[in-house]
Amino acid sequence: MNAVLHAIGTATPRFDLEQDRAAVIAAGLMRLNEKRGRSLAALYAQTGVRTRQTVIAEQGRSTYFAAEEADGPGTGDRMLRYRQVAPGLAEEACRDALVRSAVEGARITHLVTVSCTGFHAPGVDIELVRRLGLAPSVQRTMVGYMGCHGAINGLRVAAALAQTDPDAVVLLCCVEICSVHFQYRPVDGAVTANALFGDGAAACVVSQGGDGPRLRAFGSHLFDDSLGEMGWRISDHGFVMSLSARVPGLLERHVGGWVDGWLGAHGLTRAEIGSWAVHPGGPRIVDSVRRALGLSDPQVSDALAVLEAHGNMSSPTILFIIRRMLERGEALPMAALAFGPGLAGEAVLLDSA
Repeated sequence: MNAVLHAIGTATPRFDLEQDRAAVIAAGLMRLNEKRGRSLAALYAQTGVRTRQTVIAEQGRSTYFAAEEADGPGTGDRMLRYRQVAPGLAEEACRDALVRSAVEGARITHLVTVSCTGFHAPGVDIELVRRLGLAPSVQRTMVGYMGCHGAINGLRVAAALAQTDPDAVVLLCCVEICSVHFQYRPVDGAVTANALFGDGAAACVVSQGGDGPRLRAFGSHLFDDSLGEMGWRISDHGFVMSLSARVPGLLERHVGGWVDGWLGAHGLTRAEIGSWAVHPGGPRIVDSVRRALGLSDPQVSDALAVLEAHGNMSSPTILFIIRRMLERGEALPMAALAFGPGLAGEAVLLDSA
């Protein structure tokens, strides 16, 4: 029996940081002159992001990144901030998912947590057991450092647990505090990451049977000749992202063949997919995938709407999109795709029960 996705809960920090204001703050933190500040503002305006939610700004002012060092706070200070805020945001998303699925916390048998923006032990998983009143016997799995496709990796784990145990009720939670990794050096990949990423959390409940779309199939693919095109490394001053300008072109050339092969293995063609959820790594990523799959603009509009309202939140983002599409009544089967370091693609197929 397929695992069923019962409900998706979401949470973001309370403060909205408008993109034009974010560009001004970023220019100040990177100590740019007026000319370079204007160039930065133009880049921020091209991201497709209108507003983001962040734990490091209040009333439009930076409250965390002011630092004497040219590279900003050290990784230890950034991880302290993650540790202070990630559990609360994760808890909010989990409570939303539990309420929406009408599942009591005491029924959760397995907890899967996903994050690539912070680590500590005891970690967010232990905090969630305590805050949500989960049983001390709950079985925990951490999916770490997978990047933007981490939610699909987490869903795969949750589905496998549910499929092997008819009594399993799995709570999956993705939480990312991307903004603690703001980079002060104006290098290409870091500047793009500064302009795109926001903070957020998403959670869902998975088990056998019941209401909701079934998690029919998963897919994974490592793209050829792409190892150095996207990266996420730990430095002395946070986690630094590298992003090559080749990524959109690589995806446009290779996504179609991969997706066709994956769907074909499950007896489907692109034409039989009712809707598509595409992780918005940025507007160029979405447009490249759209062209690779022959999709229309309306078919990727939900991805761009989430990007506009929240930025790229890394792993939770695809769950925000799936929830929006399900609430809008988009047709099943739904294929959800996300991409991350590797260069790797991950996919999940949601279908009617």
